[in-house]
Amino acid sequence: MINITHNKTDIINNIKLLLYKENLSLLEKVDFDDDTIFLEPLLFAYFNSKKDNLFTTYMLIEIMQGYFLKQEPLLLHESFNNDGFAYIPNLGYYDKANNKVEEILKIDTFEILKELHPVLERYFKEYYKGHIVNPKPEYHSVWKDNYQELEKAIAIVKEHLPLFYEELVFANKKIYLHDNPKILNFASIETLGMLYFYVLGNQNLIYYIEELIHQGSHNHLYYVVHDRKEYFKIDVDNIIMRDLTKQDWDYRTVYGAFHGLYTVTRRVECFDILLSKKVFSGAEKHELLGRMTDMFPRFQTGLELLNLEEVYTEKGKEFYFELTQKCQSILKKYEKLTNEFDLSHRNLDFRYNEFCLTNSFEDFVKKDHEGYYNL
Repeated sequence: MINITHNKTDIINNIKLLLYKENLSLLEKVDFDDDTIFLEPLLFAYFNSKKDNLFTTYMLIEIMQGYFLKQEPLLLHESFNNDGFAYIPNLGYYDKANNKVEEILKIDTFEILKELHPVLERYFKEYYKGHIVNPKPEYHSVWKDNYQELEKAIAIVKEHLPLFYEELVFANKKIYLHDNPKILNFASIETLGMLYFYVLGNQNLIYYIEELIHQGSHNHLYYVVHDRKEYFKIDVDNIIMRDLTKQDWDYRTVYGAFHGLYTVTRRVECFDILLSKKVFSGAEKHELLGRMTDMFPRFQTGLELLNLEEVYTEKGKEFYFELTQKCQSILKKYEKLTNEFDLSHRNLDFRYNEFCLTNSFEDFVKKDHEGYYNL
């Protein structure tokens, strides 16, 4: 149904065209046939910043210089972030004296970003229910204390969810870990290929797995629905859900709500596989079951109220029904969890330490020993 390889090629060609228009000489200095260059998330962020005139053309050169076929003297003018470090893709991290202070860190095919690049900083805001509550929050990179557990999560996804892992690798390139939980985890089409996670504590294996699936699927869907007109009859990027559903609380765009359906379905699918394969036990199984239960209130939160004929093309309807039916059928297997677990602790995000306050781990262990949770 979906030719995402064609869509990826279209996106790559768009970036090449933008580079051609802005600085032709840069295309002559890199391997034009190396697609990874033109899927660099910083390029998406740079070209999306043009409308606000945030950077000069020097920034584009600084981003691209790590991909040059012949090394040139390092250019560092605009690449220093708020903490005084410059990240140059493919090369590393530099201080203001042009000394390299950190090497690139890769886990399998993913790069763990040690410092945020200036073109990404403007996406860091504290949101609450669709409203910006802090446009310039404080946050710090926490890669050093957390990348090894993230590495375990990636390895588990690769081993036990191989089909999803192909999608994850297809659409995602880099991950940034920071310490501000009010900056909710996100992916953005404007920084395509980037994942941003906040980190709390040091027991985050199941959390990382969920967020790799959740945020990674956002980036995958950007490729799938590259051409909105294939799937939607209306301007889903700008029409707000409450204007169609009359649900005053729903501040999302129709496109944002569709992303919600897609990412919930992908999590439900993957959680079901992990639970069916009995990958986890003890606290990790307790947490995973809690996160599965958390999918029930996140499923069908408004899209079912829309007039399908007005919103979707035939291809869009087919995709919508495929997702809803798949999600519904899997959730039915886990229906008894909704009476078993208390989710009153949750505000926006599921947090296992808070879940344990209303859902005794000791009680879970007893029931699990009796096979109650072998669903």
